Amino acid sequence: MANFSGARVRHLLEELIERSRHVGTNVTLYTGPELGRLAEMVGQRTIYGGHNWDTRVRSRSAKYTVVVGSEKVAMRKLLPEQQETLEQMDWYLTRVFGGTYQEHNYVGHVNQLPIDLVHRVMGSGEDSDFTFNCYLLVTAKNRANHHISYMWGRMLRAIDPVPEVDDLYILLVPDIPTGDFGRFYAFPEEKVTVGIGSDYMGEPKKGFLRLAMYRAKQRGILGLHAGAKIVIAHSAREGQLRRWGVIILGMSGTGKTTNIGHTHFLDDPEERSLVVQDDFVGLRLEDGRILGTEQAMFLKTDLDEDDLLLRPATQSSDFLSQNLYINYQGEMCYEEEDLCRNGRGILPLSALPPDRRYEFIDLPPLEELDGVFFIFITRCNTVVPILQELTSPEQAAAYFMLGESVETAAGDPTRAGQPIRVPGTNPFIVGPEGEEGNLFYEYLNRYRDKVRCFVLNTGGVGGSAVKNEQGEWVAPEPACRPWKEGVGYITRALFRETTEWAVHPDFGTRVLVGGVLDSRGQVYDLDRFDPRRYYDTNTYDEIVGSLNQRRLEHLEQFAELEPNIVETFLQTHRR
Repeated sequence: MANFSGARVRHLLEELIERSRHVGTNVTLYTGPELGRLAEMVGQRTIYGGHNWDTRVRSRSAKYTVVVGSEKVAMRKLLPEQQETLEQMDWYLTRVFGGTYQEHNYVGHVNQLPIDLVHRVMGSGEDSDFTFNCYLLVTAKNRANHHISYMWGRMLRAIDPVPEVDDLYILLVPDIPTGDFGRFYAFPEEKVTVGIGSDYMGEPKKGFLRLAMYRAKQRGILGLHAGAKIVIAHSAREGQLRRWGVIILGMSGTGKTTNIGHTHFLDDPEERSLVVQDDFVGLRLEDGRILGTEQAMFLKTDLDEDDLLLRPATQSSDFLSQNLYINYQGEMCYEEEDLCRNGRGILPLSALPPDRRYEFIDLPPLEELDGVFFIFITRCNTVVPILQELTSPEQAAAYFMLGESVETAAGDPTRAGQPIRVPGTNPFIVGPEGEEGNLFYEYLNRYRDKVRCFVLNTGGVGGSAVKNEQGEWVAPEPACRPWKEGVGYITRALFRETTEWAVHPDFGTRVLVGGVLDSRGQVYDLDRFDPRRYYDTNTYDEIVGSLNQRRLEHLEQFAELEPNIVETFLQTHRR
């Protein structure tokens, strides 16, 4: 695997970009509407004037993605598929760039196929350490591939390259067949990624974020796989309006975007729920500022009729999608998922109603906010409370590292519904994951007077618990789930500060026990979310003990993690 170092790959991509500056070459830099016209010619037009494209690969190729570089960044534990991907790197990259592999000469597809080149800028530009020039190159032998760079280009700012900030590069060669999933090689130290065999637009979107967050971390800015919003609500405790910054962390497909767009049923005239960011933000440790990355939302298209913000907003010519079911009349069938369970769309933030979006992609400075709520979304169907407050920076850092959720069709459709633990609910971390937990812990300690942390379970409790092959208690279907309405009532109570709490004897957290009203102003029944109503004492104790033991085992694997994070977990969680 010595033929293609990160430095060589970067040099070859820079040569391709230089080629675009000359007439009569195969690399075309698109700066105007022409790329959109090419893409729309092969897409499905909706009755609202937007467009959809169906792809061969329907989700991220996470199992076939490897991070390559020094010992500091290279992946430590490889799946069998990742090991195979790494072993094939020279063969694939030789086919892409040209050269000789096992006595076979390759001209290189990037030297012969047409290539689309698009430049965009990530970040608001407020901080040069969190601003990035992004260059995407996509081979387009198949004309349908024009839509990849066209869609991606709607995510970020279309401005001239910003001087003296990092340049990031991604090359996609979807024309090389690789089976059901693509093959991806990230070289974060050289700020480049090469993807082969996938036409799924989520790959360059996440790929640039992976590179950017790695670079930002080196400058004291921790990247979070999280959405951001501002909530203005009447505080029952203070008797006045309070302005909260809200950061919602969660795995793809578990409700992050849904809750970023939720109104929380805040219906008083002065109350607001304003979207700031959908997917990734940066925590600047120096002053606590929370910075945005993108100009659009990347949402799942399974929007039901109860969605009063995102679904209407997608009914415009600004909305572009992949694998959304479009019928013969051009109607968008949001909930039809027989052909694909991971329809995805790009909705520019500017397409949201003005009274539902914030004017900037960065949150205001901490001193302009009454507080910041970090909400970790989990999806569990057995004993995890619907809402818990984490009572110390150590406990919050532990749950950050636990990253408990379930796999979804967005990550690995073959494992959808299975329990997973991903630190920071961020599968795009580069380098030791424990370092990310330590940085988050440092942030919480520095700004503990402004920050509160919560765990929101968008699954349910009391499901018919069974043990899976790994011996973990799971429940395929929850017995009692709050659904979107219940989550709205609960979060409204949180922001209006009417919540009532009790210490959880098994987790050491504060669990929500009262202070929530429904749409009719009646007390919302939280007792139905008490798992003791569904399990006998022995079963309940076994599920809790098993869960906490596996949590501890997960935390103990991070050698870099601050010891008192694990020690606090041991003191507060019954096993």
